[in-house]
Amino acid sequence: MRRGYFTGGTYTASPARYDGVSQLRGITPNSGPLKGGKGGIRWIELTSVVNNPEVSPLAEDFLEYVQRPDISKQVAFAEGTYNPVTQMGSDDVLAKFDADELDAIQWDSLDQEMANSVDYNINPDYAAMSDIYAAAKRERGVLSSG
Repeated sequence: MRRGYFTGGTYTASPARYDGVSQLRGITPNSGPLKGGKGGIRWIELTSVVNNPEVSPLAEDFLEYVQRPDISKQVAFAEGTYNPVTQMGSDDVLAKFDADELDAIQWDSLDQEMANSVDYNINPDYAAMSDIYAAAKRERGVLSSG
């Protein structure tokens, strides 16, 4: 029997993996229809200081706080989903994660997943995307034309 899971990547697979369902993996295809023949999209978030409309006097202290090794790990293992954080490039941060946590976030395949992906970009035209998507579904008989 084949079973499938269409993933949001590590974001959606990690909680189950951490609970022991290690056969579940977020997989990025080796190739696909995206720019450069890539098969996935990488979503990377960084915490930064912005004017909104003015910089908070606490902003720099907050950034320093969330980048501490112990807090970086807490951010990576926030309730409900587990994700790599950019601070894991630091040996001090990486050392905070045990083997089960690294397995949950698929640390072993992160470089390959990233190599198979393009950077996320804002969709320039949701109406056009919807038309393309609906046409593809109609072509496959999943959506009626009326």
